[in-house]
Amino acid sequence: MRYYQIKEVEEAVYFLMLKQCNGLKWIEEAFFSAWDSFKSKGWKYDGATFVREMNNIFWEVAAFIHDWLNHSGFVGPQVDSYFMKIMIALKYDERIISERNRWMIFTFINYAWHWLRFKNPKNELPKLNLK
Repeated sequence: MRYYQIKEVEEAVYFLMLKQCNGLKWIEEAFFSAWDSFKSKGWKYDGATFVREMNNIFWEVAAFIHDWLNHSGFVGPQVDSYFMKIMIALKYDERIISERNRWMIFTFINYAWHWLRFKNPKNELPKLNLK
């Protein structure tokens, strides 16, 4: 889903995901950066890929931040570890974390896909206070 498709419900979606950050400043900062990028660059958010969302909520902050990093060219084990750190900090169900962790063995395919499209993939985190 692209930003222009949710313009009418922007505030509700924004506050739904901000609430999911549970007041953790390092996650909120990542969310703010992801949201600004989503609005300005219009990248596609498709929810949790291949797995179910936490509490069946499509607008899930951990998946949203992970998609933002992916769109921005940040792909690799460091990004996946950060994704896990967010899910653990937000007390995601262990089954969901385990299920997503199993899919992360295929990160190398995503990295190669970025490389083939000349997107210069980076196995690092952006220079923000994301930790």
